[in-house]
This record gives sequence, structure tokens and C-alpha cells, in this order.
Amino acid sequence: MENQIDLQGKMVEETFKIAKDFIGKLVNPALEEGGGLIKDNIAYWRFKNQINLIIKVKKFLEEKGISPRKVLPKTLISILENGSLEEDNYMQNKWASLLANSSNPNYSEEIKPSYTEILKELSSIEVKLLDKMFEEFNKKPTENEYEIEFNKDVVCKKLNISENEYDVLADNLIRLNLCQPAPLRGLSLGSVSTNQPAIIRSKKISYLTPLGYNFIKACRF
Repeated sequence: MENQIDLQGKMVEETFKIAKDFIGKLVNPALEEGGGLIKDNIAYWRFKNQINLIIKVKKFLEEKGISPRKVLPKTLISILENGSLEEDNYMQNKWASLLANSSNPNYSEEIKPSYTEILKELSSIEVKLLDKMFEEFNKKPTENEYEIEFNKDVVCKKLNISENEYDVLADNLIRLNLCQPAPLRGLSLGSVSTNQPAIIRSKKISYLTPLGYNFIKACRF
């Protein structure tokens, strides 16, 4: 029985070593410093990111002379938890901006709890596209609020992505209801004719939704 326990212990130890060696190929080298446990290193890495995020928020508010207000715990905790996983500086600034606006007593819009869930499902390039759409809308507000056309070919060139990458990106933004594809109108489908124009969805031009506009506004400071 004792030999069996020793054998099991060695198997666990060997399995852990294999897992540790493999995780080293998946994580930032900074997480492996110090020779500690993987869990401890990841916790420390996330802690450092949370501290950096808080310092960014403090700086954002101080530069505008704003005294922060209390933030709902579920919003604060969600932002700190999810923001701590970001390595991309652009995305770190988005999380910091979201928290800064949440704590800004002068911010007129409601910061929805769902905004943190949305932001964690977006890549840096998707947020950059939303930023571009937001900026274009504010340059030339349309009669129909929030409606801004964005040509697929233009987006691909500006962001240096392929049409296939754009399609995947657009699908995700549409799934989250941040953007909507523009309708193409025609008078018939096949042999069927109608008095009302048929609406065919296209990704050639996309529209920013009210949710998309207010979400990206909340992520800018």
C-alpha cells in the first residue's frame, strides 16, 4: 500500500512538472520569474495589472480636476478582474476609461453593468473600429441619430485586414448589437414581387447602434 502511495505521488509530481513546462510556452516570461508556483505568478501578474489600471484612472481624473464618486461593487470588481487580464496598452486604457467614467460625477450617461461583459469579448482591433466609427459620427452627425456609414473596403485598408477578417469582426460586432449591417433594398426576390421593398442585409456598410455609440463613449476618457 505504501509503495502504491509513493507511486501515485511521483505520478502527480511528474504530471505537475509536465504541466509547468508546457504552461511556460503559453505565458509571458514575466510570469515565470522568481521560480514560484504558476498560480502565484499569475496572481501577482494580475495584481500588478490591477494596480496599473487604478493608477491610470487616478491620472485620468486628476488631469481633468475631477474628484471621484463611489462605484457600484459589481462594476468596480468586474472592471478590475477583467482589466487585469489585458496586456495590450490600448485595451488597458479602455478598461481604465470605463472605470474613470463610472467614477466621474459629471458623466451624464449611465454606465451599464453589461459594458464590462461587452468589452471583455472584444479584441483591440474591434474596439479601434468602434472608435473610428464614433469619431466619424461626431464629425458629421446625421439626421438619424447614431447612424454612420462605414465602407468595408475603407475599413480593411485603414486597419490593414483582409475581407475575411473584416467579415468575422463584423459578425462579432453585430452579435453584440454594437453595429448593424446596412439594408440593401430591392423590389423583388426571384419571381416574387411585392409592393414593399425587400430588405437584404449586407456587410458592405455598417451602422453604429445606440448601444454601440454609448458603449464606446463610456470607454473613452
